[in-house]
Amino acid sequence: MLEISEDFFKEEYRDGFYIPSSMKKTWAIQLGVLSEILDLARKYDIPIWMDCGSLLGTIRHKGYIPWDDDIDLCLIRDDYMKFLQILKEELPANRKVYSFYTTNDYHLPKAFVCNRENIDIGISSKEEAITQSMFNCPYCLGVDLFPLDYIPTDQAYWEQLSKLYIIAYNIGIDYDSYLQSGELDSFLNMLKSTLNLSSFGDNSRSTVWKIAEAISTMTKKDEASWITWYPEYAMGGSKRRRSISAYSGTVIMDFEMIKVPVPIGYEEVIRVLFGEDYMTPIRGTAGHNYPLYKNQEMKILYYNRIGQTGDIF
Repeated sequence: MLEISEDFFKEEYRDGFYIPSSMKKTWAIQLGVLSEILDLARKYDIPIWMDCGSLLGTIRHKGYIPWDDDIDLCLIRDDYMKFLQILKEELPANRKVYSFYTTNDYHLPKAFVCNRENIDIGISSKEEAITQSMFNCPYCLGVDLFPLDYIPTDQAYWEQLSKLYIIAYNIGIDYDSYLQSGELDSFLNMLKSTLNLSSFGDNSRSTVWKIAEAISTMTKKDEASWITWYPEYAMGGSKRRRSISAYSGTVIMDFEMIKVPVPIGYEEVIRVLFGEDYMTPIRGTAGHNYPLYKNQEMKILYYNRIGQTGDIF
């Protein structure tokens, strides 16, 4: 496990933003998972890079953006698929690798490597032991992995492909709405017929995302000049593309107390993601509620409070 000094856990202000000891524990757990992931990537010679806010934090802060609370990595699709199986097989026993390909009933178009499978609500000696090994932090925390796929150079083909992807993406995001409206089967059957994907079986949410990923992997490297995480395109449009050459090499930089890989074209990537003025900190730009463990904290408090009331039936 990653060695972290006691000083790291002290509360502090960074850029005028208060970071409590509880958040430092969250960071420490994520850094431990990150270190394990990077060790395996080096072992198997798999290119992997810091991404999104973690890339910006590496460049601008040499660590976390003070008001950020997660870690993002990206890989080229072929490496991503190979690496998921390596992670599942070789990470420590308590880790959990969530993806369409390693876990049932997972519904996000990215992978998540978690420090543990369950939050510790105070009823399991096994979970308590894990919590003690995790700086007495009871939460499920980890690292996001984003697969990068190619954008075809042929603009007409890209327009068709992107429209199909956006349909699949929207169904994946709003699956329950499509199911309730009765439109789910017709849209999915249209996609399967258009893409010759009749072998994809049922119309579950996991199947929807696998159809979306089948679309995103239809373009090969020699047919492309650009690369993207396809949901990023669906959410942000064509400006969210990155050049393939930006990922033609790796630079090693500092992130808190460890060394991390960034793409050789990191300046281009950061400008695509955050604009020209990326060196100016702007609070409130996280893509999720802060802190990320808030819902887990509420579950623990709720369970403990219900437990104190005894059997009310």
